[in-house]
Amino acid sequence: MKWKNIDVGQGYYYITATFTRWLPLLRRQDIRAIVCAEIAGALADCHGSITAFVLMPDHLHLLVYLPREGVLHRFCMLWRGRSARRITALLEDHGDRGVLAVMAEHARKGRRYAVWKERVRTLPITSRAKLNGMVNYIHANPVRKHLADSPAEWPFSSYPFYERGERGVLEVVPPIL
Repeated sequence: MKWKNIDVGQGYYYITATFTRWLPLLRRQDIRAIVCAEIAGALADCHGSITAFVLMPDHLHLLVYLPREGVLHRFCMLWRGRSARRITALLEDHGDRGVLAVMAEHARKGRRYAVWKERVRTLPITSRAKLNGMVNYIHANPVRKHLADSPAEWPFSSYPFYERGERGVLEVVPPIL
């Protein structure tokens, strides 16, 4: 069965995206900066906000608020497309042939490279309980993947915002459900 992303209109969405072949590109500060900038830019373009996030080495999870129907697809296309173009340009500039070869191997539909694996996965969040559970799930991801002993140890998530009110690599807006 093929995954289908459903836009239910105004509300919260859990979004996950993975790099092609689970490449650990988010270990690199320059690529993290690109991805964060493009997510922030796409949210601004779509008048949305982030409620929770975690950047893992090879994938990411977002919990975003989008203001109206029809914005989910646009948001995902904007940040993924823009980040993919900037990441491939960066890798080409640095002559990173190994990573580019993997991305070229998985490219389809006349494209040179596939930065992101398949399509993004989204899930509408329709209750406060589900929203709270998703925030906890996102923050616990580095612990589940044995990258940290506690969510507080992982520097690339919204956990510090919820625990101490600190701004992280992406601006967080608390939920209003």
